Amino acid sequence: MPFVYEFSHRFRLYLKFFIYYAMVMLCSVLFIPFIIWRPGDVRNTLIATFPLRLLNPLLGLHWEVRGLEHIVVDRPAIVVANHQSSIDFLGMVYMWPMFNKITAIAKKELFYAMPFGMTAWLCGTRFIDRRNPDSAKTSMNAALAYVKEKSVKLWVFPEGTRSMADEMLPFKKGAFHLAIEGQLPILPLVYSSYRGFLNHPCKIFNPGHIIVTCLPPISTEGFSKEDMPQLMEEVRAQMMEVYTKTSTQVVLMLNCCTSSMCA
Repeated sequence: MPFVYEFSHRFRLYLKFFIYYAMVMLCSVLFIPFIIWRPGDVRNTLIATFPLRLLNPLLGLHWEVRGLEHIVVDRPAIVVANHQSSIDFLGMVYMWPMFNKITAIAKKELFYAMPFGMTAWLCGTRFIDRRNPDSAKTSMNAALAYVKEKSVKLWVFPEGTRSMADEMLPFKKGAFHLAIEGQLPILPLVYSSYRGFLNHPCKIFNPGHIIVTCLPPISTEGFSKEDMPQLMEEVRAQMMEVYTKTSTQVVLMLNCCTSSMCA
């Protein structure tokens, strides 16, 4: 097996994702008895995901977080992040202790991915039925009320689906509607590109360095729905600028490491 792992990138990808998903499911089962006593409490997240932080070094992932000074604990905000892969979840797991109290928006289908769905619900994840606009609106309003009442942050992927392209997908309105409706600041979070180490079509999953940049919060105080298109455009432009910059830095770091090894 070590020989196959070393020389077969296809085997390496399948093995790493198997370990990843197996560990998530195992932890979901094992920690339900410890968090079931306070259902929906975001503090459960720190308990349920604690062992999952070990997955990052096991899978060869190194997270570098910049802009920590912009994360204000116990201040409600809407966190918007770009979405590239299920690997994003490991970045969330790594950063959750930095936020202290944070929950996330997820599509309703994930709730039925048992036992993960049950554990996520117990940790305060807000599930949205995207195929039912009325239900989705009700769920989003409930999430907003919870965020304001408990002074927690709400993590949203505004692209709505995964993409590893050069450009982020157009943002959907949900996160920005919540921010304006609740007069909450938007906290942009940018993952650098995974393409230097992860390529699903080519079955490649190598060790990787990811830069996550937390940008200064953007106030929505005094904003109305008419301001939403411009707000969305400005936030996406800021995130794209950082995405391009940090992704280039990661590539240069990788090239430097490769050159050092070859020297």
